[in-house]
Amino acid sequence: MRTVVCPGLGRQVSALGFGCASLGSRVSETHGRRALDSAFERGVNWFDVAPAYGDGEAEAILGRFLPGRRDRVVVSTKFGWPAPAISAGVRLLRPAARALGKLFPQLLADVAVTRPESYRNPLRADLVESSVVESLRRLRADYVDVLALDEPSPEECADEAILRALQRIVEKGYARAISIAGTPEAIAAGAGASALFGVAQFADSPFDQAAEHLRAALSGETSLFFVTHGIFGRGVFDRILRLLGTDGGRLAALASQLGYGPPFLASELLLDYAFANNPDGVVLASMYNQAHLELNCARASNPPRGDVGPFVRKYFVEGHP
Repeated sequence: MRTVVCPGLGRQVSALGFGCASLGSRVSETHGRRALDSAFERGVNWFDVAPAYGDGEAEAILGRFLPGRRDRVVVSTKFGWPAPAISAGVRLLRPAARALGKLFPQLLADVAVTRPESYRNPLRADLVESSVVESLRRLRADYVDVLALDEPSPEECADEAILRALQRIVEKGYARAISIAGTPEAIAAGAGASALFGVAQFADSPFDQAAEHLRAALSGETSLFFVTHGIFGRGVFDRILRLLGTDGGRLAALASQLGYGPPFLASELLLDYAFANNPDGVVLASMYNQAHLELNCARASNPPRGDVGPFVRKYFVEGHP
């Protein structure tokens, strides 16, 4: 597993991170723990979680994974979206829902898209510490390595009361680094307001090129450590597949000249793009399928490719002949 240095933590971390968003909801604890163990054994040591992940179960499940490993892993959690209130009836139905999801994968995808998100309230400085303390309780930990503001507005990232509350979290030893997990606009606002932010987490793909936009907004002079995600999300993978299937396979033939071919052409291409576009940071992925996990780890073990970014942008984004 290739590693990179996270300056805010002063340590080597895996270039591939484990996204825990489905841990405890769409993925059972038993299945999830197997995936966590397997990823850790292959060198993954960055685990991204949040109070709301897994219908509020992900932090607790990750906490049961941590004993004996805490000093060898990086735990990144968030503040902003509270753990949802899930009724006992819904929890009892989870196994049946997972079984249906295996038979009809689109069913779970539709549920995720339509899940109400109205409980997200504006960030409040007076709730930061209590949220972190609750996260630590669920994680069974004394500290988290990274605490991120979860989907904040640009104004919230520059709010002096929130910044003071985050500074106290660091001073008390509850978190070792502070992050913004949100849009490039929010990250740029936070970076301009305070040097407290050392990590930036955001969605990045060939079709939005958020990393390039953020680097431009920061004038290329930033010490922010990038954590990117979403390379298979928001329709990116399906869009790449459709493009590969056009023009009688012309794009697939071009990709084969770079060494990409069946059966994982699109997956390998996107993974290599993600690592090339964030060569000094962490790329997050959901890895509960063993084949996906092994593929992700294999691509993360290679040096970032300098040719894949220009190739993807030219043929898949700009549509050059």
